[in-house]
Amino acid sequence: MATEVGPIDTSKKNSEVLGPASDEATVQMDQLEEKCYWNDAEFTSGDRVEAEDKCYECSFGRWIEVER
Repeated sequence: MATEVGPIDTSKKNSEVLGPASDEATVQMDQLEEKCYWNDAEFTSGDRVEAEDKCYECSFGRWIEVER
């Protein structure tokens, strides 16, 4: 179940948001941060959030858009 969050507030700490999981994403070894941030809230790898009718999953410190 995803946590409902608001739109990204650029004045707060946020992790990078990538497009749908079907997009190819490369993660370098130095980017293997397990935590993701959304408006200063901390999430761990595998956590999901919903914002503006989209769902994102925390993966290696980045948000990946996924199907609901």
